[in-house]
Amino acid sequence: MHANPLVILTHVRHPAVTEGFIPAAQRLGLPVVLLTDCRLDHLEYFSANPEFAPQQIIECDVFNPLSAIDALRTLDIQPAAVFSNSDHLQTSAALVAQGFDVPGKDWRVCYAAKNKAAMRKRLRDLGLPTPWFHSWTQGQPLPADARFPVVAKPREGVASLDVQLCASAEELQAYGQKYWSRFPGRTVLLESFLRGPLFTLETLSDGRHTRAVGGFDVRLSEPPHFIELEATWNGPVGLRHREQALAQVLAFGVGFGVCHSEFVLTENGPVLIEINYRSIGDGREFMLERLFDGRWFEHALRLHLGQSLDLQAWQTPKQGLVRYYVAQNTGRLVQASEDRTETSPRSHAVYRSLRKQGEEVRLSQSNKDYLGALSVIADSEADLAQALSALEPQLHWEIRA
Repeated sequence: MHANPLVILTHVRHPAVTEGFIPAAQRLGLPVVLLTDCRLDHLEYFSANPEFAPQQIIECDVFNPLSAIDALRTLDIQPAAVFSNSDHLQTSAALVAQGFDVPGKDWRVCYAAKNKAAMRKRLRDLGLPTPWFHSWTQGQPLPADARFPVVAKPREGVASLDVQLCASAEELQAYGQKYWSRFPGRTVLLESFLRGPLFTLETLSDGRHTRAVGGFDVRLSEPPHFIELEATWNGPVGLRHREQALAQVLAFGVGFGVCHSEFVLTENGPVLIEINYRSIGDGREFMLERLFDGRWFEHALRLHLGQSLDLQAWQTPKQGLVRYYVAQNTGRLVQASEDRTETSPRSHAVYRSLRKQGEEVRLSQSNKDYLGALSVIADSEADLAQALSALEPQLHWEIRA
């Protein structure tokens, strides 16, 4: 048993933490201390799930690394490791880790990855492929050199929220008015629209060696919005361009821990469009946990304990696919399929409900509109197709206006 705990910084309660990383830490014999600004929500969850309960749940301003450091020092807690899987808290977690002299990410890279304008500037300064971009603030005129169509997105956004393709200056002005009516003063990033298929790269690194463990070929909704509809593990696009993608991530400065990056394959090759300097989300982290025989969450934590990356361990012959079911209209969810699992000797299929029956659905035109996700892992493409066709017809939803 480790005397010192794993400290996890988290904001909202998330399954990757409560059902993934905390149980993995417990398997490693690590007591867990949770730092959060949503303590009551976590207390309520763990009262119903005591088997996963951390040793302590401490409330502080997790977005402020000084607040987190003060909270730990006040209670005389010396972490064995500091970890977060939140998009918003990577910079804070990196600085807290540095404050306690335990392994962590470079906070400057974390900041550049999260702030999309800083990311584009870093890519440009490094001579890496990047589209035209411009930081647009409220009250500022449109840039004279805007190249339509452009993609407008919040500078610190996540999950494709408020991301929209604008075909003209008029559409872009309307987007700005609508966005700033809800979020006055926030900065919008404008980018040239990149045409081509989307694929991801999933990496692990101990700071000395980095391993591209795989990736997903992603099918998106039709513009003007960008909702992920389906993801195929180690699809042909990602496999063919993996080394180029890895070279860009490494050149950007990603060099420790787990990282999820997204690329568009243009006619001139892959272009890095987003870095989420944490584990992949939207349920695909649980697919990786199963693809790699229960080692994904655990090994991500081992890196923060200073352990070396096992370069030979990250290969799997299995096939995988995740399909997301997206709400098409606003209203009350009067029928919703419940969680279910179907296992055969050659496949494993899991449907995970993401909305509860009776819930009011308000469309955001983003990944937040998911009703549920079906994840299938199989020994072959034929086995995968068979498992998908067996379970998918059983899923039903009805949203009544």
